[in-house]
Amino acid sequence: MENPDPEYLEKEANLYIEKGDFEKAYALFKKAAEIYEFQGRYKESALCFASAACCYNVNIGEKTWCNSAEAYKNAGESSRKAKEFEYASLLYKYAASCYERDGDFVNFSDCFYISKDCYRKHLFNSLTSRPKKNFIKFFILWLGYTISFLVWGYGERPFRTFFFIIFFIFLFSFLYCFGHINYNGNFITPNFLNSLYLSIITFTTVGYGDMVPVGINKFFASLEAFLGVSIMPIFIVGLSRRYLRI
Repeated sequence: MENPDPEYLEKEANLYIEKGDFEKAYALFKKAAEIYEFQGRYKESALCFASAACCYNVNIGEKTWCNSAEAYKNAGESSRKAKEFEYASLLYKYAASCYERDGDFVNFSDCFYISKDCYRKHLFNSLTSRPKKNFIKFFILWLGYTISFLVWGYGERPFRTFFFIIFFIFLFSFLYCFGHINYNGNFITPNFLNSLYLSIITFTTVGYGDMVPVGINKFFASLEAFLGVSIMPIFIVGLSRRYLRI
């Protein structure tokens, strides 16, 4: 029991499993995993943390889900260090599920986010390791995950969307300064404040009608309006998903 050899601890844990003593098996698997992690043997550490989680999943109860989630999370972290991103994604997904059952939505959100990001990294690695016939499939999947990562953090980082909104509003404000607008019947080159106002009402699709883009600004306004109707719902859904759940 006091042997620091992690392989010995694994054998002892398996003996306790045969006896039906899952709590002691959990403790031994966890200790072995921590030793493996200290030694830099992250694959073995991930497997032991996952085994520890499985030991607690045999039982039922609030404490059970908390310990299982923590073990799966540690296993996922070890897999990430070993660059086993596909396995890490699965382990973090299990951790997220356990945290959700335990009612811990903050940790659920973090584990869900990391699970998706690990899978995105797995897809990126697959682009170079898979046969060429699967390249397009993995590229499209990776591109979708990357856009989701950037725009709203897989639904768990809605303020990324907010920063995108601010960025696009100021970007188009700058672009409108190089074109013309019809302002109360007068064709003018807008200053930055007028351009900012036009950009806000265009992005939010309010469109009061006091300013009308003309020339090249029509193209900019059309593009901004399309981005507005696409991104604003993402921000609202992401904000609701992240904070109303908590």
